[in-house]
Amino acid sequence: MSEILKLETLKDNFGDDAETFVQILDVFLQEVPVDYQLLKKQITTKDYKNAGEIAHKIKSSYRLLDMEMETLLLQEIENRAKTQKNTDEIVTLFDQFNVNYDTGIDLVQRTRDLFASKS
Repeated sequence: MSEILKLETLKDNFGDDAETFVQILDVFLQEVPVDYQLLKKQITTKDYKNAGEIAHKIKSSYRLLDMEMETLLLQEIENRAKTQKNTDEIVTLFDQFNVNYDTGIDLVQRTRDLFASKS
């Protein structure tokens, strides 16, 4: 992984506004860990309907930061939860997402800190 995120989608939408980036990254760092724990619980309890809804919410956050692998895994969790097909694969997909979860959060934090030093 690169040292910081490129944030191309944010740059396309907001220009090169470091202060806005910091605010968006702060929201990510506040909300995603809470939603992640909820998603983990729902998958553990096989509450796939609600897991799909939370996966959708988290996916939007990752997509905004151009974190493609995480976005794809969450999309697959969401798809299986919505259709109630191949739900046995949801645990495997979440395990794959989980492998890089902490690294991804650290990457977002480093990116946030860099932009905070610029604003």
